[in-house]
Amino acid sequence: MLEYYESPLALLRPACFRSLIKDIPEIMRTAPVPLLTAADAVARLESYSRNSMDQILGYNFDYEKAKVFARSIEGFSAKLSGAYIVTIFSLKYFMKDRKPFDLHTPLNIWNGILSIFSLLGFHFTFPTLVSVIYNNGLTHTYTHVSELYTDSKSGYWVFLWVLSKIPELMDTVFIVLRKRPLILMHWYHHALTGFYAIVCYHEDNAHMVWVVWMNYIIHAFMYGYYLLKSLKVPVPPYVAQAITTSQMIQFLIAIAAQVHVGYLHYVVGVENLAVSFRGLVIGFIMLTTYFYLWVQFYKEHYLDNGGKKYWLAKEAEQKQKKSN
Repeated sequence: MLEYYESPLALLRPACFRSLIKDIPEIMRTAPVPLLTAADAVARLESYSRNSMDQILGYNFDYEKAKVFARSIEGFSAKLSGAYIVTIFSLKYFMKDRKPFDLHTPLNIWNGILSIFSLLGFHFTFPTLVSVIYNNGLTHTYTHVSELYTDSKSGYWVFLWVLSKIPELMDTVFIVLRKRPLILMHWYHHALTGFYAIVCYHEDNAHMVWVVWMNYIIHAFMYGYYLLKSLKVPVPPYVAQAITTSQMIQFLIAIAAQVHVGYLHYVVGVENLAVSFRGLVIGFIMLTTYFYLWVQFYKEHYLDNGGKKYWLAKEAEQKQKKSN
């Protein structure tokens, strides 16, 4: 066949030419590979976009289709994390000798939206979590893909949580443009969480749901706290301390779920568990480093020298008394 003819010059050799003539009938019988027309390409793209938007907007939510979409943006998510880090430090350098932007109103709107969104996410996921625990047991929630991921309410809001890690990167933009302190704990967790969420979601890592529902309720209070602080509403320091404490507890619980499912699958040898090696590794590294960073933050702000948050609150209170 044609693979015998290494180059066009080979056809000049009589033996090769005769062989080619002999092979022509067989070549003619070979069905040509159909080419994708421009119209077909556009139709496929429109179908993909429509199915993707159906999942994002919650129309006929389908877990398998949502996973396909998440898988399709994994590479984008990794690149976005890198671009995010470059962008925020470039912005920080740009703002070095400039006055901070006010952004008071946009920030209030942003915090309000995220607080309400997170509260809704908790509202739509937690009852299903309780139902799965009641019917199948606690272990089932982080070892198997249940209705927590697949039904039209809880499943959809788990999917929204995964996607929400992308717009949440705007948190850092507000910090940099307002020239507020940009700490490692903040930008590191924003850079990593989105990629973790997308990988764990499309690789069927059921343990992620314990990050999702706890993150929803904590963020509902956290962004609500930010909103009140931005509105100059006096909030006692112990509220912020309680939020930070709940975040550390969240990490420990999520780590425990991951360790248990990893032990069951890779040590005991239990088959058919909803876990992937990559999801476990990324999740374990992420959560343990988060826990370490949050502990350091907690020590600095609430324990060392009476707690930074507490003495700042006292200073603010004293200034207010003097102004009155």
